[in-house]
Amino acid sequence: MSRTVALVLAATTVAALAGCDGVVGAKMTFDDIEKTKVSDIVLTGGSGDVTVTTGTVTETRIKRVVRGGNGSGPAYQLSGTTLTLPTDCGFDCSISYEIQAPAGVKVRGDQRSGRVDLTGVGAVDLTLTSGDVSIDGASAPVKIKATSGNVSVIGAPGVTMEATSGDLEAHEITGPVTAKVTSGNLDLDLAAPASVTASVTSGDLTLLVPPGKYRINQHTASGDAEIDGVTSDPDAPNVLDLRARSGNLTVSAL
Repeated sequence: MSRTVALVLAATTVAALAGCDGVVGAKMTFDDIEKTKVSDIVLTGGSGDVTVTTGTVTETRIKRVVRGGNGSGPAYQLSGTTLTLPTDCGFDCSISYEIQAPAGVKVRGDQRSGRVDLTGVGAVDLTLTSGDVSIDGASAPVKIKATSGNVSVIGAPGVTMEATSGDLEAHEITGPVTAKVTSGNLDLDLAAPASVTASVTSGDLTLLVPPGKYRINQHTASGDAEIDGVTSDPDAPNVLDLRARSGNLTVSAL
C-alpha cells in the first residue's frame, strides 16, 4: 500500500493559536492519501468535527487537524478497507477530520461531542452525546441516536433517528421513517409513499407525504392536530403512526 503524506506545521504565539473551541497550543495539519478504496469509516467516541465527502474515486484522502495537546494527536488506523478515526486526543486538545472517500462508504461509531457532516455516503449508524449531524444523499438507511443535538437528513431510503433534546429533520426520504424526540421539533417529508412512526413529547410534529391513502393513527394530548389532503384508509399498506404529547401535529399532502 502506497501513501502520500503532506504535513503542514504552523506554530506561532499562544495567543494567536487560541481557537474558537478554547484550545490553546500548536496547530498541526496532516494531509494523507491512502491508495485504498475505503468501505467503512468508524468514529471512536471522542470530541471533534468530522466531515466526509465522496466521489468516483478509488483512493481516500484524510486531512487531520490537531490543535493543542502535544501537537500530533492520535493517528488514524487503516485495517483492510476499514478506516478508524480517533477523535479524542486528551486534555486541552481538539482534533478534526476532513475525509474524501469513495461514494457509498459506510459510517458508524460513537461521538462524544462535535459536528458530523456526511455527503454521498452509504449506510450510517451513529450515536452522539452532544453535537449536530447533517447527512445529504445517503444511498442506504440512516440510523442516528443523539442525547443533545440537531439532526438533519436529506435524501435517504430510510431513516431511524432519536434525540433527547434537539430538532430532528428528514427530507426527501424514500423509505420508512422512525423518529422520536423528547424535547424539540420533528419535521419530516417523504419523496415516496412509506410508513412513518413518529413521536414528540414536547414540540411540534410536521409531516409531508405524497398524495394517496394511508392508515393514520394520530394522538395529541395538548395541542392541535390537522390533517390536510391525506386520505385515511384502514386497508392502506403504509401506516402513519403519529404522536405529539405537548405540541401541534400537522400532516399534509405534498
